[in-house]
Amino acid sequence: MSFGKIRASFANVGNPAPPYKITSRLVSQTSTGGGFLFDFFGDNPALKPESVKSIEIGTELGLWNDRVILDLSYYNKSITDQIVTQRLSYGTGFIFGLLNGGDVQTNGIDGSLDINIFQKQNFRWNVITNFTKYKTAVANLPAQVSEYYDSDTWAIGNARASAFAPADVLASRFTSATNLFYEPINGRGAGTATAIGGWSYLRNSKGDVLIDPATGFPLRNANFLPIGDRNPDFVIGLVNDFKIKNNLSISFLLDIRKGGDIFNGNELYLYQTGLSKRTLDREQPLTIKGVLKDGMEESETPTVNTKSFIPIENEQYFSVSVQPEDFVERDINWMRLRDLTIGYTIPTKLLSKQNAIKEASVFINGTDLFLLTNYSGADPYVSTTNPATGGAGGFGMDFGKTSLPRTFSMGLNVTF
Repeated sequence: MSFGKIRASFANVGNPAPPYKITSRLVSQTSTGGGFLFDFFGDNPALKPESVKSIEIGTELGLWNDRVILDLSYYNKSITDQIVTQRLSYGTGFIFGLLNGGDVQTNGIDGSLDINIFQKQNFRWNVITNFTKYKTAVANLPAQVSEYYDSDTWAIGNARASAFAPADVLASRFTSATNLFYEPINGRGAGTATAIGGWSYLRNSKGDVLIDPATGFPLRNANFLPIGDRNPDFVIGLVNDFKIKNNLSISFLLDIRKGGDIFNGNELYLYQTGLSKRTLDREQPLTIKGVLKDGMEESETPTVNTKSFIPIENEQYFSVSVQPEDFVERDINWMRLRDLTIGYTIPTKLLSKQNAIKEASVFINGTDLFLLTNYSGADPYVSTTNPATGGAGGFGMDFGKTSLPRTFSMGLNVTF
């Protein structure tokens, strides 16, 4: 061991609300007649500052004369009385208001491993690996709501980026209040801040899809419930850096992601409009797997659906019966060559015959040169919002997006 370090930190801070949004204010009008009107945000005199508690424990180790450097951290961050924006009824005279939202907790691991694999006079090979794994859990949401969603991600097909109350809370509310049995689809999304909320199929308490006996169509559960979780299992960045004879350098970055769900809104749109390859069999009889909603669906021997229909003969199947649940692609992985740079430094002996140029080098760079993924869409690296969107944003929501372009650049660096 060349050196070792252990670190720990604890913080408890409060964040106030943005200015001019706690108490309603008057703003001047430039329209005809002038005067003053209330601004968009209404009053909330009971609003409290949000509280953020965080703890981090980490270590940094240097081994074999710093040929190997390990940096590892575990962190836990909880936010209570989180300040969020709510949409008000226009009857209040305002559009938005602030309230103390739910309690969330994020914990995760960050690590980096820097290895000098090979180092000789004419050749050096260095590898840096970054690893990230985290999860944001929702303890509760304000005003006994089941879901808090980002409206900017609600683009198509009644699916959106959402935060949901824990699974036991959702089960108690939807089972008792609406007589609809709720069961997290593959255990995903409930109690997380990175869920996909959307319409799904109506099911019995055993999880069987309920079928309309008259049409053979699956029945819709029009409650917004978790149908996926966008959060990946982990993310890895792998940098390889080569240096040959102090003149030639080659470096490339591999971006690796394991797990996480993506809502393929493009495919849903194509399917509903008959443009998807999945609709090529629309003239063939189709029987949906499930049980009939005939009063026997909760018995020990529910009636298994055997009724078939031809999709092309009834538009209702595509426009009403097909639900966003079917277009959430699960456990999406990728490995992409995020960046490749090749540089060459012109030997000084070639520049010694003149006095104007002291140093010179050339490089060529390419980004997103290849992608390996099990996602059926154009590119799993998608978001329906921009980086300015608050919260967990719209990553994992794919609608109207194209794949990242391959880009190439060349350059010349000269020192006079």
